Amino acid sequence: MKPWSIAVGHSRVHLRGIIGDPEGDDEQLVLDLVFHDVSRICAGDAIHPFSLRFATSEQKTAEEERLGTRWPYATMYLLRHDRVTDYIVAGRVYWAEVGVSPGEPSPLLGERGDGGAPGLIFFA
Repeated sequence: MKPWSIAVGHSRVHLRGIIGDPEGDDEQLVLDLVFHDVSRICAGDAIHPFSLRFATSEQKTAEEERLGTRWPYATMYLLRHDRVTDYIVAGRVYWAEVGVSPGEPSPLLGERGDGGAPGLIFFA
């Protein structure tokens, strides 16, 4: 997974994973995650191995105390299973396997009139 785009005005972070051989004849699998209402990002330019999970309340509290801030209405999503230093604090996250080529924009970033995005799987 790699950070693919950040929309500061909309408080969104888009991560994209591409599975498959870019030189091969087989179609590549594109997996997109879009975090909404993002208040903090702490991640490198590649997240490997990727494993999305909720931080425990103890992990979240420890990071809030370390930074001197609070996220009372947001969730701390850990991005790796082996450490707590790669995370995104957000209100919610959507994910889906998308039917686009790796260079195309994510359909998860399209907005509907009701504030949601089309065809999403809501994770939290």
